[in-house]
Amino acid sequence: MNQHHAVTHPNELINEAKQCEKKIARLNDHLIDWLTDHILASRIMFNLAFILPLMVLPLPDWTKVLLAVISSNWIQWWALPALQRSQNKAQARQDAKADVDHKALTHIAHTLDLQTEMLKSLKDGVSK
Repeated sequence: MNQHHAVTHPNELINEAKQCEKKIARLNDHLIDWLTDHILASRIMFNLAFILPLMVLPLPDWTKVLLAVISSNWIQWWALPALQRSQNKAQARQDAKADVDHKALTHIAHTLDLQTEMLKSLKDGVSK
């Protein structure tokens, strides 16, 4: 798709926001993205979080209690961080898209106003 000088791509807004952050914040963000994409969202982590509680059922009660205290609930242990991170990234994209849509619609409205004025002036010039 062709670029237009008056319309900003959402990725440009997201990249500008990332550049404004401090280096430690960008590093932290990169680390959390990597953990979410490679560990939390992996099948191994899902299987571990789902199967581990089932595997300890035949073990003594203190082991079950220890596992319950550590993991509490496999959804909280595995899915919530991954889901929250992906939701935050999706929301940032939606916000950037809303900004770009607003800029594009504003540009279209200004252009339409200009064209309307030009047509009125042409009409007035012809009718005189």
